[in-house]
Amino acid sequence: MVATASIKTDELLASWLGSETIYENVMRIIETQKASNKDCTTPTNLLDDGRPPLSPKVKSSKQQQRVEIPPFYSKHRSDGNPQMPPPPKRRYSSSFTEDQSWHSDYLLNNEDDISPKSHEADSVAGDSTTSNKKKSISLQAREMFTELGTRPTRVESSQLTVLRRYLQNPSDEYHTCEDDLVYIPLERFERITKELCNFPTFFHKPLYERILMLWSTYYHLHIGGMEENLPPVVTYGVFHYFWKMEMAPFDKNERFFRLLKRPEVEYITRDDFFPYIKELLNDHPGLEFLSNHAEFQDKYAVTVITRIFYSVNLCHSGRITSRQIRKSNLLSVFQQVDDEEDINKVTKYFSYEHFYVLYCRFWELDHDRDYKITREDLLKYGEHCLSHMIVDRIFDAAPRPFEGSDPATVDENGNLVSKVSRNYLSYEDFIFFMLSEEDKANECSVRYWFTCVDVDGDDKLNNMEMRSFYAVQLHRMQCMGHEVVPFEDMLCQMMDMIKPANGEHLVVEDFLQPHCSQVSGALFDALFNVNKYVMFEQRDPFLERQKREDEFETDWDRFACIDYNRLAMEEEAREEEAMDVDWAAMDEEEEDVDEYNSLGLSGSSEAPF
Repeated sequence: MVATASIKTDELLASWLGSETIYENVMRIIETQKASNKDCTTPTNLLDDGRPPLSPKVKSSKQQQRVEIPPFYSKHRSDGNPQMPPPPKRRYSSSFTEDQSWHSDYLLNNEDDISPKSHEADSVAGDSTTSNKKKSISLQAREMFTELGTRPTRVESSQLTVLRRYLQNPSDEYHTCEDDLVYIPLERFERITKELCNFPTFFHKPLYERILMLWSTYYHLHIGGMEENLPPVVTYGVFHYFWKMEMAPFDKNERFFRLLKRPEVEYITRDDFFPYIKELLNDHPGLEFLSNHAEFQDKYAVTVITRIFYSVNLCHSGRITSRQIRKSNLLSVFQQVDDEEDINKVTKYFSYEHFYVLYCRFWELDHDRDYKITREDLLKYGEHCLSHMIVDRIFDAAPRPFEGSDPATVDENGNLVSKVSRNYLSYEDFIFFMLSEEDKANECSVRYWFTCVDVDGDDKLNNMEMRSFYAVQLHRMQCMGHEVVPFEDMLCQMMDMIKPANGEHLVVEDFLQPHCSQVSGALFDALFNVNKYVMFEQRDPFLERQKREDEFETDWDRFACIDYNRLAMEEEAREEEAMDVDWAAMDEEEEDVDEYNSLGLSGSSEAPF
């Protein structure tokens, strides 16, 4: 009875502290007490209220007068429910507000200034508004080619002869005068790529090669008259053709999609990304230290591409379509990594710290170094936190990143068999698993684990399936000495949090409801991850508030930061231990030399030369 009463008291205390009304009253009392002691000279970071010291940032006088809010304070939404996640960000159209045709008229540079007053001011100012105009694409290109390009008169006679054949061909409408023959070499094409085409700077080499390839195909099919190879340079006329065919008719996302894919298909494969990631590795200052480590450059590229397919290609076909590009943030993240010098600040896809965590975790499990994770290896993940039942389902049913893109073979009975082996996890498969395991609050992870738990494959998660997984959890909790929670109590608690449309079963859409973004993984943890489920049952409401208000956008970002620091500390400890061993070996060698000299066996101490 005493133990039961104490447990009930703990539950009441946790619910009392988790109440928003009680919490606000407590905070109001604290702020009142602080206001009454505002003349106290005790430093803020030494106050005995449980708060960590403030970050040493310079603040204005107005900011210093504001009430300091603890990091676990829950920000209120306008609807009064602080537990609800913020609404999804609006996806703005990627279409241009300006005319993107080659010979467009002068356009307003300030796209937002379209009020009647602005038009009235323009009519009054007359020619003075010319400075607020933006030049057409053809004029911008002409100025850049004049500034950065090389005129035909300055090249070798052999190349000049080949370039002038453009003018001699009456069918070539893109080269009609000497100015159309001005060309920009590859090493000076970055400004065209960034300022005119609005692609990341490190796209300049693949873009240059794509322009030449498309122009060569078009010239031989529609113009002809030049049997030998075309000049390997992009002239003003060649760029005019490329803009007319590949840029002007399309918006930003479609341009990005058409540049990455092969011209003969309508999808992007993993191989299409490698030239661009290779240029990123060569150009980005945050990845310069990898220049002498070709193996890790390849692994970093594979990691980035696999993470892109994890978030963008939700159907796991291994082929990214134009529609998937539009629904994703891929283009904006590429632009961000081009502008950001610190690669680790781009947590989407490109962070080197995230790659380091993924690869080290894979390396820790791959004991035989064959780049394959077996079932026995995966059972050791996270201090044996996963049940053997879910590990079997991961190998048998979990989505594989590029399984749909690999060609299938036919077995002896004439059935199609995928070349992807289900007997082990490759590094790409492990990335899918780890991203899903450490962040169960996103759609990719929900679909990953729902597929694993849906044993009969009917797209419905019923009580029988959940009970079979939870039975293994009950046995493990008993063996570890944890308090056992009956299946009915666990299921009732999860149903209250998820609020499914049908009480008889769960579907994927139930986990993707807005109010489930922070609790969708709780049910999966209860079914197969004993460590996380125990942590969920023993969670501290104050720590949960602090977790919701920290700097990390996702659970994966938070986990990667913590695990990277752990790995970095372990690496430093190993280096210090190695240095201590080296010093000890040097001391022993010096002692041996001294003993050798004391016996008079060393001979002359002078150098032989």
